[in-house]
Amino acid sequence: MSGMDDFRSMARDPKHRRRFEKLLYLAVQRGDADLVAERLSWGIDPNCTFAKSRTPLIANVRGSCPSAPTIRALLQHGADPSLMDKSGLTALDYARRKLARLQARPRRRRKSPSLDENNQLQLSPAEQGEMDKMRAELPGEDYRDFFRIWWKERMRAARWVFNDPEQVEKIVKMLEAAGGER
Repeated sequence: MSGMDDFRSMARDPKHRRRFEKLLYLAVQRGDADLVAERLSWGIDPNCTFAKSRTPLIANVRGSCPSAPTIRALLQHGADPSLMDKSGLTALDYARRKLARLQARPRRRRKSPSLDENNQLQLSPAEQGEMDKMRAELPGEDYRDFFRIWWKERMRAARWVFNDPEQVEKIVKMLEAAGGER
């Protein structure tokens, strides 16, 4: 049995399953579709529940980073949009409520202070110091790999938009199409 098979069996093992579900939940809350898809590929149940019987679909919609690609990944892996939490609401109910709230107030697009006028990442002096320190500590190739991954994640964070009405609109349409109606 390969290491990956062991890992996947651990994700389904009742003794370890909850820890893996928490990893899925963190990725869902963050709205990181790539991590969600990866974690679902481990065999984690896309309909697992968290506090107040909230499913990953509900957790993403209720969070500050609702993401249509995250919802799509969950639906593709078998998430049931008709499941309700303890309040008796589905992910579609929450998405519609959030969309109504977001559309009711004027939206100011704020740009991250980490991005310059060309949307390129600018490191603060503290971040630049940390990168210089890391460069000195890691050997050549290790530093390049680390830096490439760090830079990608840092760009993603700088471009992040919280409670984006466009994302919520897409989510409402996707959940309606997936049968999220009761």
